[in-house]
Amino acid sequence: MKKLLSVEKTMLFLLSKVKQMGAQQIVEIYEQRGYTSTYIRNALSRLKKEGYIASPARSWYNVTAEGLAYIKAINSKPARYQEQWDHTWDVVMLEVPESERKKRDLFRSALGQLGYGLLYNSVYISPWNYQDEVAAQIQKLELDGKVSILQGQFQEGTITPLKAQAIWHLDDIEALYRKKAVWLKEEFAPRLADTLQAGQPLQLFLLYLQMGEELSGLFMADPYLPDELLPDHWPGKQVLSDMREYMVRAAQAIPADSFYAPFVQ
Repeated sequence: MKKLLSVEKTMLFLLSKVKQMGAQQIVEIYEQRGYTSTYIRNALSRLKKEGYIASPARSWYNVTAEGLAYIKAINSKPARYQEQWDHTWDVVMLEVPESERKKRDLFRSALGQLGYGLLYNSVYISPWNYQDEVAAQIQKLELDGKVSILQGQFQEGTITPLKAQAIWHLDDIEALYRKKAVWLKEEFAPRLADTLQAGQPLQLFLLYLQMGEELSGLFMADPYLPDELLPDHWPGKQVLSDMREYMVRAAQAIPADSFYAPFVQ
């Protein structure tokens, strides 16, 4: 699971909504967001190289099964905020030699994106079960025999909220959420109100994409820990709820017969 840029994730999301899409169509959409044609075509090349999209014909792209699995893995994380934790931990231990540093770094990056935190050197933990996703990464990176996975409870060294704060750098994530709350109130909400009044489908769609990129960045940063491990007055749930609400408002205002409608359904 290579770490994708937010714009690459939204491209992948768009491609998952249609059978296939032309490169020029994608370029035209993202040029409206300030990206250059070269940047967008390079991003498409990276997605293809990673196996997330395929090109059935020249300059035409569709999402692959691996791309759909990536979207599912990342987009499922916020649902953890609604789940009850059984106080069981996933523990992933790796012993990958220096000669395979690239594979090791890619594997560590994948663990981080799923929400695992570094407990000790080469020992990662998560309160949620992502063993299927981890197993898929082990197979993809050919790390069989170099990674151990176990599930259970700590008999010593219980993970307290204070310890969780250090492991997952929750101070930084909380600051990010509070910054997004200010941006939402002072910048995005007024722009959306003006665009809704003007009734411009393209501008509504661009705001929808912008919010998608903002949310995907938070999806990657936040491990979505259980309430028992979070600091008091954690802002994450409310900020995410507010952001999704604005995103839905933008989507619902796009006419059903618009070119952009299939992408927001």
